[in-house]
Amino acid sequence: MPIENIDATPDAPVPFGYKMAWLALKTSDSEAVLAALPIVNVEPANWSSGIEAAYDGNVFVSPPVNGWTLVVSLQFPQNEDLGGELSMLLSSLSERFNDLQYFGTHRIVEFHAWAMFSNGQEKRAYAYLGEQGAIMANRGTQTSGESELGYEYFDEDHPDSDSDEYWDREDLVYPDEEHVMEVAGKWSINPQTLDALELASSLGWVAQYEKVSR
Repeated sequence: MPIENIDATPDAPVPFGYKMAWLALKTSDSEAVLAALPIVNVEPANWSSGIEAAYDGNVFVSPPVNGWTLVVSLQFPQNEDLGGELSMLLSSLSERFNDLQYFGTHRIVEFHAWAMFSNGQEKRAYAYLGEQGAIMANRGTQTSGESELGYEYFDEDHPDSDSDEYWDREDLVYPDEEHVMEVAGKWSINPQTLDALELASSLGWVAQYEKVSR
């Protein structure tokens, strides 16, 4: 079924990120990304209508952005610990495109997450679910980009977490959606700054998510 209200008039990149999930793949071959994704009903779309379609439950695959291709969708497998089917999808894509990153954030349940894969292997995964007040994933060594941001997070599994003093500490914070954007900026591209890149008008693609690649 065709996706409604799609415009194929080239335009400049538009910001996105809040209440969204996306992948950043280190490749300028966006058409190869299209071929590797579990999607159907692909059609050209500009940034404005493509991002709107992504928020409506579809998939937007960007044209190259400074050597990266972005895949924007709310339809990636929903694994709050970044494991299971989501990890399988990310690993599979990383085997083909080497460097791949996942970002997700949704302020309603305070879900904030990021992951890095290389050559099919998970290198780093962090996820926090404020609705449960729990760190759902904290695997791999913290990257230099994360360290440069300087955030230290509350952790219910910390040895001192059973004391009131721990939760009164002012040097610790909770992850939020801005942190996700900032980590994305350190690792690849902060999608909230796309309009500041002053890139030429271009076209991406919209599609519908079909199934997890195996």
